[in-house]
Amino acid sequence: MGKGLSPEQLVRRVREAAEPVIASFDLMLWGIEVVSGGRTVVRVYVDAPAGSSAMENGSGEDGVLEGVSVDHCAEISRMVGLALDVDEVFSDAWVLEVSSPGMDRLFFEPSQLASYAGRELDVMLSDPHPDIAGRRKFRGPLVSVAGDSFVMEVLLAPAEGEKPAPSNVSIRWDWVRKARLVPVFPDTSKPGAGKNAKKAAGKGGGKQA
Repeated sequence: MGKGLSPEQLVRRVREAAEPVIASFDLMLWGIEVVSGGRTVVRVYVDAPAGSSAMENGSGEDGVLEGVSVDHCAEISRMVGLALDVDEVFSDAWVLEVSSPGMDRLFFEPSQLASYAGRELDVMLSDPHPDIAGRRKFRGPLVSVAGDSFVMEVLLAPAEGEKPAPSNVSIRWDWVRKARLVPVFPDTSKPGAGKNAKKAAGKGGGKQA
């Protein structure tokens, strides 16, 4: 982990190093995920800006996967890794992974949800929903987004013993532990279908295990 840094401070340091590098490729930073363990893994997700030529020329299911190439990810990984090494952000062994968000993209802020209305989400809350006792997991189509909250349509049982029925559930973003897009897999019988998201991984600096 970083030298005496909180998870929030570590994400900020990675963001400061990554954003200018990613922008130099006419791409944008989608989000940063830090996974601690025996060796810290830093995942940087890179996307093509909405309306960009890279996005328009893409053929991924959500229209953006083809905007980020393997070469982009490899070069961004190299440049960001060097910057973090120079700043000595990490005191122990760590790994940097750079990739497109993929078909099951992870969301990092509520504003990212807006363009996915109607698509199915898989959401895990940190604690049970205050209005639905004991339930932390929700899966269903996104209905709407407003500020720091969003509404999903999920199956709920109106009363014990009754058959679950579709219901709209409002969720505040600060309740969310993790939210992902449920992928819609392309018809592999069509030419060019079934391409995977791009990814490049590089070993960061710091002490080796």
